[in-house]
Amino acid sequence: MKNELFEQWVTLTKEAAEPMMKLNELSARAMEQTARQQLELARDYLDLGARQVQLMGNVQDPQKWLSDQSELANEFSKKLTGRAEAFVVLANKTQKELSDWAEQNASKAKEKMGKVV
Repeated sequence: MKNELFEQWVTLTKEAAEPMMKLNELSARAMEQTARQQLELARDYLDLGARQVQLMGNVQDPQKWLSDQSELANEFSKKLTGRAEAFVVLANKTQKELSDWAEQNASKAKEKMGKVV
């Protein structure tokens, strides 16, 4: 009797922990991917700053400098747009994974409740 009760307790604990482990895995992966994207964005800003300083140091023709600055701004704008799109893709992917996780665990809980009642 004691062994059976202990085995049931171990099984119940394992079944309760598995979904949370999966949730932690999903969350950690999303945070890691977000951090990587933020690091790339920071690199883009550092690159922009370095290139602006380089342009400033080589100013000989103000008209050409304005043209180069405009080109640099356009290029950076495209990079930012790409980064924003990547963030949206990551957010949608994470939302779907979490939604699937919740749906799967809700149906498992419903099955368990049906067996208990």
